[in-house]
Amino acid sequence: MSTVILYSRGVCEFSEMVRLHLESRGQAYTERDVDVDHEARRELLALGASGTPVTVIDGEAVIGFDEEAIDELLGFKPYNETRETYGAGLDE
Repeated sequence: MSTVILYSRGVCEFSEMVRLHLESRGQAYTERDVDVDHEARRELLALGASGTPVTVIDGEAVIGFDEEAIDELLGFKPYNETRETYGAGLDE
C-alpha cells in the first residue's frame, strides 16, 4: 500500500474532500495540520505549495483536490470508470 501524507487545515473544505476520498478508497494516510504543526508548515512550503490540501503519495505531491491525480498515483481507476451510471443501457 502507498505511503500517503495529507497536509491540511482543519477548516479547509478541500482538505475534507481529500480525507473523504482517501477513506472511500480504503487508503490509510497520515494527516499533518499545518495550523498547529509548524514543522508540517515548513514541509508544505518546501513542496512549493502555499495552501492546502497537499497530498503526498510515495513522494509525489498533488496540490489541491485532484481526484484523478490521487487515484492515478494510488493505482485506482477513476470513479467515473468503475461506478455504474444510473439508467445506463436502458432502452428508451
